[in-house]
Amino acid sequence: MRITFFGPPGSGKGTQADRISSCFGLQHISTGLLCREEISSGSELGQRIREIVESGHLVSDEIMNEEVFSRIETIDNFLLDGYPRNLSQAKSLDEYLENAGKPLTGAIFIHIPDEEVIRRLTGRLVCVCSNKYSDTGSDIRKEGDICPVCREPFAKRNDDSSEIVKKRLDHYHNLTRHLENYYENRLLEIDGFGTIDQVNERIRKEMLIWV
Repeated sequence: MRITFFGPPGSGKGTQADRISSCFGLQHISTGLLCREEISSGSELGQRIREIVESGHLVSDEIMNEEVFSRIETIDNFLLDGYPRNLSQAKSLDEYLENAGKPLTGAIFIHIPDEEVIRRLTGRLVCVCSNKYSDTGSDIRKEGDICPVCREPFAKRNDDSSEIVKKRLDHYHNLTRHLENYYENRLLEIDGFGTIDQVNERIRKEMLIWV
């Protein structure tokens, strides 16, 4: 099985991708993680990606295609999290996979409205291990509190400010929404509201048509 997750930023793609990958035995490939690894490496490419991300823009198609294709070249069953982001990337991915003889099984679209995106992203805290925590719940944590997993302090990401979140939403609406039409016959649309378990159950039930 070869699938892709997409939806607005803050829709829970990463969390659900981890769970779905484990459930169905898929290799989870997060483009966000790929970019953060490149940034952490201190390479020239990593510096370019850092500047692009912190300005609220998207990494170019050429860079993302190269990163993704190099990772899936020898993998038969995978889940792409955060890629493709636009129609050009989607067509490039289909062409690459068709030539490799392992076409994409389908796409999963997790939907949440803009106001929920803004609420989630401007209120979340993250740490070194990327363990996300929303500070809008009852057990409120503050910046500087320690993550129980990596023992590093929680902090807000630079790209989670209100201004940059709105820019990211503009990019999403201008580019990524066209994927819904492109994947029409291979698309599962999932309601992203509810608990993590509730959303996960919806996804797993819908995916049974691909098993």
